[in-house]
Amino acid sequence: MAKQEDLMDNAEGSEQLNIEQLEAIDADHDARMAWWREARVGLFIHWGLYSLPAGVWKGKEVPASYAEHLMLRARIPVSEYEQIATEFHAEHFDAKEWVRAAKLAGLEYLIFTAKHHEGFAMYDSDVSDYNIVKKTPFARDPLRELADACREEGIKLCIYYSHSMDWHHPDSQGNTWDYPHNIGAYDDVASWINDEDKRTRYEHYLHTSALPQVKELLEKYGPVGLLWFDCGHKLTAEQGAAFVKQVREVQPDCLINRRVWMDPYGDYGNTSDNQPHVRVPRKDWESIATLNDSWGYKVADHNWKTADVVLRQMIDVLSLNGNFVINVGPMGNGAFDPKSVELLEQIGHWMQTNGEAVHGTRQSPIGKPPWGRCTIKDGILYLHIFEWPTNGKLLVPGLRNPVLKAYALADKDRSALPVTRISEEDIVIEVPISATASTIPVLAIEFTGECDTNPVRLLYTADYPNNFGAFDADIEGPTVRYDTGKKDHDNLINWTSLEDEASWTFRANGPDRLQAVLEYGAAADVDGGSYELSVISKRSGETVSRITQTVKATGDGYEFAAFPVGHLSLPEAGDYVLRLKALSLPNGAFICLKKIVLERG
Repeated sequence: MAKQEDLMDNAEGSEQLNIEQLEAIDADHDARMAWWREARVGLFIHWGLYSLPAGVWKGKEVPASYAEHLMLRARIPVSEYEQIATEFHAEHFDAKEWVRAAKLAGLEYLIFTAKHHEGFAMYDSDVSDYNIVKKTPFARDPLRELADACREEGIKLCIYYSHSMDWHHPDSQGNTWDYPHNIGAYDDVASWINDEDKRTRYEHYLHTSALPQVKELLEKYGPVGLLWFDCGHKLTAEQGAAFVKQVREVQPDCLINRRVWMDPYGDYGNTSDNQPHVRVPRKDWESIATLNDSWGYKVADHNWKTADVVLRQMIDVLSLNGNFVINVGPMGNGAFDPKSVELLEQIGHWMQTNGEAVHGTRQSPIGKPPWGRCTIKDGILYLHIFEWPTNGKLLVPGLRNPVLKAYALADKDRSALPVTRISEEDIVIEVPISATASTIPVLAIEFTGECDTNPVRLLYTADYPNNFGAFDADIEGPTVRYDTGKKDHDNLINWTSLEDEASWTFRANGPDRLQAVLEYGAAADVDGGSYELSVISKRSGETVSRITQTVKATGDGYEFAAFPVGHLSLPEAGDYVLRLKALSLPNGAFICLKKIVLERG
């Protein structure tokens, strides 16, 4: 079940094409992207008929991670699902409250679900009468009211539209219980492209319903910052291009996300849904996350993230030059649920103090320090401290520029903190023993000149462990791959070849000797395999230290355990490569690596 639901997030589709070349051809790309790069954070809103039953059908909770998939997962006939509309009063809907909540949380654009996979238009559609104005007692156009409220508050209006699937339409994809000859919800393009009946009827849906609705959305509601498409991997390249063409013809400045088809389409890249660990897909990219698990409101979903967790994920994305969009699924009555309101207020409180370290910033020029993350803007490096230094000294690696001043954003006086340069590339800031703020303090470093940094990871000799995560590794070989990056899947998988390897580059400020710890999962059939962990000098290319060990089973590839495996020695200061390779695979498989830690001991 989970695997099928994951297939809907468009994460697996990617064409190996030259994205940089495509963007260079489009001379208007940078101009279109300017507001988006400045905004950095937005609010996603999933609201539809599914919000009223909230994951429950006929008194029973439907086994689906996402409430908006209710119709599909419960296989609800169209005739029954339509009846939800007759009860959709939305008596507490207030567009101004929604937009004000986004603004107070420091979120600068709002993406509203004009139509999700269920096929119900949450706006006054002239293309289809199956819409909120004509079929519900609410009988108002929430998108019109949101467009007006966004203009009043200075929030950029953006629109989500499910273009590839419509479970209400007899010629679209997904609904095979009412329409047995339709394309299935999880069928790939290859399964239907040569089926004349399916292909012809689907093209009819696209040209008489989906494309005309996209056109009217762009014509009726004023300037739209972004058209957010979904499940474009279920289209052919030509069909995806038709949606790009439609947007460009009506609003040339409107951004298009990658899920209009697959890479390299769209103005920017998307990761998977709720993916806290990423490999950056493109120069401009976006991560989207829910406050709990579901996107649409689900009454039984109490798996709430804390504001701290959401902020850490947001900051991590910003530090990698991505945008971050936080989702709220309003209740069927049109109000945000109390927990979402509480979390948005907590996020907004942090943003009031630290928003300058978010809006308009770009990728960290010094990589990922072990104490947190960095962003940069206009000659200021912002240090987002996840783990406060207990000794009162924060080592900041890789900054060569002369420092003018360092201070805490939470300090209204912005009093200067003492700064000491310990090498050509590294400085130490003296900070209070206790953090300057309760939630993710931010320090600012003002420096002179063009930013001059070394992004290679510095090996810390004290205070922090050196974590070499699987998603930060460079991998080579025919089989090894990164896992999904979703919760508890931040590891390497499919390691089945002796030619596979994972490596990390780092630098050391002097000779050292560190304990190596491998954290991995290993099924019983890989027990007894062997591997080599080595350190290679970047200067000479020679292996300067090596450990060989045998694999110990943990019970399963996703039952992770940490194993001290020995010590690695560094003979001198310099750049090195940490490399892991399998030496023997007795049953044709290796571990699922989560991380390697080098620490004092």
